[in-house]
Amino acid sequence: MLDKLLEPFFSAVGQKLVDFGANKFKGKDTKFVLKSLKRNLKSLSAKASDVEEQINNGEQSCKKKRKREVQNWLEEVKVIETEVRALGNEVQEEGFISRFFGGDQATELNERVNELVEESRHFGELLLTVHKTRGNPMLTTKIFGEAFEKNLERIWKCVVIDKVPTIGIYGMGGVGKTTLTKHIYNRLLEEIQYCVYWVTVSHEFCINKLQDDIANVIGLNLSADNDEDKRAALLNIALSRKKDFILVLDNVWDNISLIKVGNPQRLETCRLIITTRSLEVCRQIGCEEIFIVETLCRDEAWDLFQETLGQETTLSQQVKEIAKSMAKECGGLPLGIITVAGSMRGVTNIHVWRNTITELKESLLRLDDIEDKVFAILKYSFDRLDPHYKREYKRKGYTQLQLCFLYCSLYPEDYDIEKEQLISKFIAENLMDKRKTRGAEFEQGHAILDRLVNVCLLESTLSNYVKMHDLVRDMARKITRKNPKFMVLARLSLKEIPIEEEYWTEDLEKMSLMKNEISEIPEGTSPNCPNHKLTLIGDSFFSLMCGLCILDLSRTRITKLPDSVSELKSLNALILYDCPYLVFGPEPYTYCNHESASRYGNLVNLRYLSMFGIWNIWFPRCLLPKFKYLQCLYLPPYVIVPVEEIESLKHLEKFHGRVNYGCDLNRIIQFRQSVQGYYTTSFHFLIANGVKLKMELGVVNDYIAVIVTALDLMRRQVMDLTLLEHDIQHLEYSFCTGLNLLDELQRLYNPRSLKTIRIVNCNEVECILRLSTENEQQLMMAQEVVKYIEEIHLNYLKDLTCVVANLEIEKDVSAMAPLSPPPPPPPPLPLGMFSSLKRLSIQDCYKIKKLGLPLPDLQNLESIYIDSCVEIEEIIQGERGGVVSLPKLRKLVLIGLPKLKSICEATMVCNSIEIIYLAGCRILKKLPLFLPVGDDHAYSPPPNLQRIFLQKRDKEWWESLEWDHPTHKDILRPFLYFQKIKPELLDFPENVSFQFKW
Repeated sequence: MLDKLLEPFFSAVGQKLVDFGANKFKGKDTKFVLKSLKRNLKSLSAKASDVEEQINNGEQSCKKKRKREVQNWLEEVKVIETEVRALGNEVQEEGFISRFFGGDQATELNERVNELVEESRHFGELLLTVHKTRGNPMLTTKIFGEAFEKNLERIWKCVVIDKVPTIGIYGMGGVGKTTLTKHIYNRLLEEIQYCVYWVTVSHEFCINKLQDDIANVIGLNLSADNDEDKRAALLNIALSRKKDFILVLDNVWDNISLIKVGNPQRLETCRLIITTRSLEVCRQIGCEEIFIVETLCRDEAWDLFQETLGQETTLSQQVKEIAKSMAKECGGLPLGIITVAGSMRGVTNIHVWRNTITELKESLLRLDDIEDKVFAILKYSFDRLDPHYKREYKRKGYTQLQLCFLYCSLYPEDYDIEKEQLISKFIAENLMDKRKTRGAEFEQGHAILDRLVNVCLLESTLSNYVKMHDLVRDMARKITRKNPKFMVLARLSLKEIPIEEEYWTEDLEKMSLMKNEISEIPEGTSPNCPNHKLTLIGDSFFSLMCGLCILDLSRTRITKLPDSVSELKSLNALILYDCPYLVFGPEPYTYCNHESASRYGNLVNLRYLSMFGIWNIWFPRCLLPKFKYLQCLYLPPYVIVPVEEIESLKHLEKFHGRVNYGCDLNRIIQFRQSVQGYYTTSFHFLIANGVKLKMELGVVNDYIAVIVTALDLMRRQVMDLTLLEHDIQHLEYSFCTGLNLLDELQRLYNPRSLKTIRIVNCNEVECILRLSTENEQQLMMAQEVVKYIEEIHLNYLKDLTCVVANLEIEKDVSAMAPLSPPPPPPPPLPLGMFSSLKRLSIQDCYKIKKLGLPLPDLQNLESIYIDSCVEIEEIIQGERGGVVSLPKLRKLVLIGLPKLKSICEATMVCNSIEIIYLAGCRILKKLPLFLPVGDDHAYSPPPNLQRIFLQKRDKEWWESLEWDHPTHKDILRPFLYFQKIKPELLDFPENVSFQFKW
C-alpha cells in the first residue's frame, strides 16, 4: 500500500512548494530534503514488498515462520505508511509546508525511513524453521460411566499400542462422543510425543472448507489456490513430511473423500480418528476399529444429574425421588441430563418439581422416534427459561432470555462467539431492557449469557467466548424456522446470494450468510447479509428493510455504501470495521457538505458507529452532531475530530479517534468529567504530536493511560504539558530516543497516581534510573516518583544493561587500576523506591546482566517474567548460604536465558509461590526454593505451589539440578508439567500491560 501513496503525496507537496514560493526553511534546502525523502521511501516500499513476498512464499511451505525482527520491521513500515497517509490528508491544510519543513518533521521522517532501509540490509535469513507443535489441551468435562472408561482405555490401546490406522467412534447426538475424544486427545498430548491435530467438521461442511481447516492446524497456507485437486496434493505433501501424527475429525455427518483432504488414511505416519452419529459413515470411510458410545445406565444418569444440580441445591427425599424419575426420562443421554438438570438448579419446591416432571413426561409421551425425544428434552429446557418473566416483554411468544438464546443460532455450527460482539448485537436488536447507559446494558447482556451457560444451553469456551453444542443449535434452528423465522445459510461456500423464493419469505426476520464467498449482491436483490469477500451491494438493496437494526459489513471489500442505507431510520449499529476499499463521504472533513450530512443524518437512532480500518473517510463537519444518541464511536487515526463535535455527543461512552492538540484533549477530559454522571466512559485518543492516550472516566476511579510514540524526547520543543495535568495511571514510551525516565516522571501532575510503566523499542536506554548517592535531592525525587509504581514492563531495549544503576559503583569500577585492590563498597541506594512493585516483565533485552533492584524493595512483588534476555546471569541478589524472603511472589517465569547461572545465591522463602515456568535455562544448577519442615521433621512443598512447567527436552536437565536435601526433588516431582505454557494460565505479561491498537 505504501507505494500507492507516494506519487499523490509528493505531487501534492511539490505543488504546494511551488505555490508557497520557498526553497529554504531555516537554512534547509527543501528540494534536497524532498528528493532524499522520496528516494528513501521508494526504497523502503520496494524492500517491504520483497520481504512480504518472500516470507509469504516461505510460510506456505509449512516449515518456516518469519523472524521476530522481520515482523517488528514490517510493523514499523506500517507505522510509516500510516504517517504518510495522514500527511497526505493534511497537505491541503493551511500552514502544512511550514510545519513539515520548518519544524523538522520532514527531516525526522527521512531519518527514520533511512534507518529502516539500512536495517533491512542486515536481515540475513528472513525465516526460521518452525518447530513441531503438538497442540494445546482442550477444555472438557468429567467422564461419567463405566462404559466411557472402558471405551477410553480400548481406544487408547488401539491408537498407542496396536497403532490402528483408522478408528471410528459413533453414537447418537449428545451421547458424549466429542467429550470422550477430547479426553483421548488430552491424554495423547500429555503422554506421547506425537503431534495431535483436531478438526471439527460441521454439518454444513464442504471439501474446500475442510481442506482449509486441516491446512490451518498443520501450518499450511492454501489461500493461493482454489482448485480442490491441487489443494489436496499440497495437503498430501505437507502431511507426508510429518512424522508420527494423529488427526482427529470430529462430528463427521457424511462420507468424506479422504483423497480430497490429503489422503491421511494412506500415510504410514498418520492415525485417523473420526467421530460421527452414523455407523454407516464409519464403514464408508473404512475405519478398521469401530466403537459405539452408548447412553448411561440408570445409576450413572442419576450421578450426572446430581453433579449438574450442584451441591447448593439441597433436595428433600420426596423431591429426590422426582428428580430420579426426571433423570430416567432423559434416557441416559448425557446432554439431555445436563440441560434438564441445569434448568432445575436452585429449585427446591416440591410443587415445582412435580409440575416439571409432569410437563416433561407429556412432552415425550407421544413421541416414538429417539431423535424427536432428544429434541423434546432440549426444547423443554428452552421452554423453562424465565417461566415467570414479565409477560409484557414477550415478543412472538418468547421471553428476553429465549430470544437472546435463539439469536446465537445465527452463527455457524461449532463457532466460538465473542461475548462483547454478541452483546453489542443484542443491544442493537433491542433485546436488552432500556438502561440509561450502554455500560449498564452490557452488564445486563453478560448476566444473560451467564444464565444461558448456567442452564447448559450455551457452553463457555474461553473466558470471552461462548458456543452452542451442535444438537442444541439444531433444536434452536427448528424453533426459528417457524416463528420467529430465521434463515441460516452460514459456512456453505456460497458464491452468490440465494434468490429462491423459499428463502425470501415475507415473514423472514433474520438471515445469516456468514463465512461464505459471496462477492456481489446485484441490484434488485433483497435482503440481508454480508461476508468477507463482498465487494458490491446494489443501491436499492436495503430499501425494503425499514426495521433493520444492525448493519455489519466488517472485513468486506465494498467500495461504497448503497444509497438505501440512508433510509434505515431504525438502524442502531453501523459496523464498517476493516473495510480498506470503502470511500465514505465526497469531500474532506474540513469542508461542510450539507447534502452528505442530510443524507446520513436520517440515521437518527444510531448508537454504535465503527469505522476502524477505512482509509478514505471525509466527514462533513455537521454530520456527527446529528447522531445525538451515539454511545460508541470508533474512527481511524487520521480523522481529526473537532472538539466541539465530541462535546455535542452527550451520550458518548466509548470513543477512539484523534484530536490536534493536548489542550483539546484537556478540554474533553474536563467536559466528560462534568457530564459523565454515574457511568464510566472509555476514550482512546491519538494526538498529532505522537502521543496516544486512553482514559476511562468513572464514578469510583478515573483511568488515564498515555503512550508517547516515535519522538526524540531530547529535541522536542513543547509536548503539550497540559496533557499531563491529570492523574496518569499508565505511562508508555515506544520507539522514542533521548528518554530520561526521571525527567519524564517529574512532569507528572500527580506522581502518586502512576501505576504502570512500559518502555518498548527505545534506543540508548541503558537503565531505567541512573542514580547517585551523592545527589540527595535526586534520590528524594526518584524515591517520590517511583515508590507507587506497581508494574514495570520493558520490551526490546537493545541497550539496557540493568533496571537501576548506582553511579558510584560505575565510577569505582571504571577508576580501578588493573592490579589495585577493590574499593570499599559505596553507600547503597535508599530503600523503598519500588516498595509497591507487583509485576516485573523484561523481554528481548539482550544486554542486561542484572536487575539492580534492592531486595528489600521487592516485598510486594507478585510476578517476575523474564524472556529472551540472553546475557542475564542472576535474577535476585542474595549471599550464598543466606535466606531471602519474597513473601508475595506468586509467579516466576524465566524463558530463553542461556547464561543464567543462578536465580538467587541465597535460599528463597516464597510461601505464596503458585507457578514456576523454566525454559531455555540450561546452565542453571539449582532451584533455590525453600521447603518448609513440619513437626515430624519431614520436608513439604511450598503451601500454595500448583505447577512447575518445563519443556519436554528439559527432563534430563531437571534431573541434574542440585538440591539442599536429597528428598526435595521427589517432593516437587508431582508438581511437574512438561508442556508449553498457556497465556491464560499465567495471565502475565500480555494481559497486564496496556496495548494501544488502531
